[in-house]
Order: sequence, then C-alpha cells, then structure tokens
Amino acid sequence: MKDSSFSRWMGPVGLLAVVAIFVGFGPLGGGSPDENASGVTVANWYNSHVGQSWGSIYAVSIGAALLVVFLVHLRTVLRQTSGESLLPNVAFFASVLLLAGLMVSGVDQVVLILAAHNHQFAIAHSANFISNNDEFGLVFGMALLTLSTGLCILVHRRAPLPRTLGWYSVLVAIVSCAGPLSGLAFLFGLPIWVIATGFVITVKARRGTLGPSSAAGAPSRAAVENSSTFPSVGEPATT
Repeated sequence: MKDSSFSRWMGPVGLLAVVAIFVGFGPLGGGSPDENASGVTVANWYNSHVGQSWGSIYAVSIGAALLVVFLVHLRTVLRQTSGESLLPNVAFFASVLLLAGLMVSGVDQVVLILAAHNHQFAIAHSANFISNNDEFGLVFGMALLTLSTGLCILVHRRAPLPRTLGWYSVLVAIVSCAGPLSGLAFLFGLPIWVIATGFVITVKARRGTLGPSSAAGAPSRAAVENSSTFPSVGEPATT
C-alpha cells in the first residue's frame, strides 16, 4: 500500500489502537494488587484472574502493533509536510521508547502470571512492585513524541497540519512532565492526541490537502505543459 493511500486510514488505525490499549489497561488490567501487597496476595489474585491477565496482554499487544504502523507512518507524514528530517526522526525515536515501555509492561505481566502459577511468592512480590512503577519509559516516550510532533507542526507555518494540533501536542508533552498529572496525560491526553492526529491526517489526505509544505513553490501544471511544448534557449525546435 502506498503512503498516500494509507494516510486515508490513519484515523481508524489510531482509534483501534487506542481502544485495544484502553481495554488492555482498563477493564482487563484493573483491580490488580497495589505495590505493597505481599507475594501471597499477588499470587492468589493472578491465579484467580488468569484469563483476564492474559487477555490484557493480548489486547495491549494488538494495540501496540497498530501503534507501530500508526507512528511509523506519522514520521513519513511529518517529513513530507515539513520538508525536514530532524524533528520527524526524533518523533520516530520517541515512538520506539513509548512502544518499548508498553512491551516492558507486558513482560512484567507475563512474569507475574508465571510466578503466581509456580507459587514463586518472592518473585511475584518483586514483579508486582516493578509493574506498579515501570511507567518511566511510557512517560518519557509520550512526552518526547508529542513535543517533537508539536514543534514540527508549529515551526513550519506552511505545513498542512493545523497549528491547533501542534499546540495540543505541546500541551500533552507539558502535562506528561508534570509529575502526578502524567497519569492523566497517558489516560486521556495521549489517546485523544492519537485519535485527533489520525483523523486530521485522514481528512486532509482524502481532500488532497496533505501535500508537502513546499507545494506552494512547485511549478503549476500550465507551466509544466508550456515547458514541455516550447524548446528552451539554445535547444533546436523539433517538428
């Protein structure tokens, strides 16, 4: 599939990714013991919620897979619309950090399930403590991703993406770094950002307005036709 064709599906892909991750962290991932719970308590909870725990892992994995496609193409869109490589590449690297944070959370859940199944209470206690405090990769990746995307939009005034989206991206990045408010950024700010960014790209792609920022300086169709019809100076005319 061509990049221009996939741009038309960025909105639905982002929405599905957000829904899958929300289900994985929300209904399927809620209710687990807090960080101070004993190993026996943790093991008993996971042994009685095996299906729910595995369902959470699969849901987050599906959402992460969709995010891979979404964020890789976002880098392509940013490069095409801004005409530069630095900030889009930073956004891509931040995407890797964000996805790595999701994978670390998934690994922690697998360790918890297996430790509970094998009655390894000390491991279950340690893994549960880590699982409740492993958000650094998610927060850092989220903040860097939204900040670099927002700056990429705001710095280039002729970029087709709306400046409102750029300011919202910067706002999500600021809230992500605001300590206790980073949880709100992950639960609400990032999902809204993914959905809004995806549908903005989709709408502009379907309207044909998602071109590079240098499109204004491109030669018109009439000029191209004239240049192909009339010979240049010093070129012999053909009959």
